[in-house]
Amino acid sequence: MFKICRHQLRMALVSPRFYIALFMGCAIHIVGIMPLLEYAKGIGKPLSLLEGFVYFSCERYTISAVFLCIVFLVSDIPFSSGNETYTLLRVSRKKWLAGKVSYLLCACILYYLIVLLAGMAFLSGNAFVGNFWSEPFYYLTQGRDLGETSAYFPYPHVLLLRPLQAVLAAIMLNVAYGFTMSLFLFFCNLKLPRTLGYAVTMLLHAVFYMILSVFQSNYYTRYSLLGNSLLMYHSIYGEYKELLPSLGQSFLVFAIAVAVLLILIFKGIQKYDFRITVGTKE
Repeated sequence: MFKICRHQLRMALVSPRFYIALFMGCAIHIVGIMPLLEYAKGIGKPLSLLEGFVYFSCERYTISAVFLCIVFLVSDIPFSSGNETYTLLRVSRKKWLAGKVSYLLCACILYYLIVLLAGMAFLSGNAFVGNFWSEPFYYLTQGRDLGETSAYFPYPHVLLLRPLQAVLAAIMLNVAYGFTMSLFLFFCNLKLPRTLGYAVTMLLHAVFYMILSVFQSNYYTRYSLLGNSLLMYHSIYGEYKELLPSLGQSFLVFAIAVAVLLILIFKGIQKYDFRITVGTKE
């Protein structure tokens, strides 16, 4: 299992797809937090290094765009090469699946960690290291001194967490969504041509995004996996608990979705004729 995961990671690291996805993800993140940096410079106050990722994780437009790079990164799953048949001759289908799933999880974690570091590097010229919220970030939650900046963060309940807690929660939510949707792509690619599987995954992501855009009440965000991945759509320490799900509830939803997808994928693999189809599926 670990050798399959390691081999898949090595293949990813030498693929242009990996670096294109990382570049695009980091670029979108940096563009998304530019208004925050401009606002902080405008009032002459530094930010916390961690606040960029928190700001990014509460912006559904940029978080949705960055997720698209994840799907591009893992779009060749599960048939990443023509030698999958030889791999399956040496290991069971269960171990092969475990290795592929481990790779998807590692890829999502690595991707979002690099995006986080890119944002921290971008803010480093006007930021401090500390586990407490900055004045500019606090002012944004209160709607004060906005001036001409496009920075926008009307989520004061997020500040109930420490910055490090908020970043950890945001990374875990983003990874959970990316991993779940990667498994969905895995399942689609077992049943459909690769291009069509990619399109179906994009369509599902668009549906989740539309739920957030169409409904005015935040109550309906719980019915979108994308909404469950956004930090601001959660009740923190009981704040807005009647309206928003808790972090624990969202992680439970992702766990159930992952379990269902793994069962479907495993059943699909058991019926799959790798001798005929591996290496020929496009």
